[in-house]
Amino acid sequence: MRTHKTSSKNAKNSKKKRSAALLAAGVIGLATAGGAYAYWTSNGGGTGTATTATGTSTALVVSGNATSPMFPGDSAQTVTATVKNSGSESYKLQGLKAYVTTGATDCDSTDYKLNGAPAPSTEATAVSITVTPIDLAPNATTTGTFTMQFNNKTTNQDACKGAAVTIHYVAS
Repeated sequence: MRTHKTSSKNAKNSKKKRSAALLAAGVIGLATAGGAYAYWTSNGGGTGTATTATGTSTALVVSGNATSPMFPGDSAQTVTATVKNSGSESYKLQGLKAYVTTGATDCDSTDYKLNGAPAPSTEATAVSITVTPIDLAPNATTTGTFTMQFNNKTTNQDACKGAAVTIHYVAS
């Protein structure tokens, strides 16, 4: 029988061959396993919907009265106008104006003064009231002030005795 002697050089080559074979098998295994994770790519799109509240044109409610009866020769009194957001959404108050009407014959807006000048009688000519523009949350309030007094004319103003005077406010 023949005995085969393995030289140390042959042993090293054999280990290298075995390592190379194992490495190749691992690479092939990984490449095959990687094929199991293949995927497609794509782009997509679609639509959705949303709505906005309709709001209301009368959400800003203004109130404010002269506290004392007016008469010829009286002093100007300060009137505080309170603006309240009665809506369910926030609204921005940008400005506030006022004008005056009466229910008495021969007694008109010019028999009264707003901010020191004869009071206007229409929305188109309403007097500006100083107010800071503000976003009002639902139920929030803010105020503006102005002066009001009887306009002491040089003519008989008996028609204004006991007159009901209405202060109209315009909030925007």
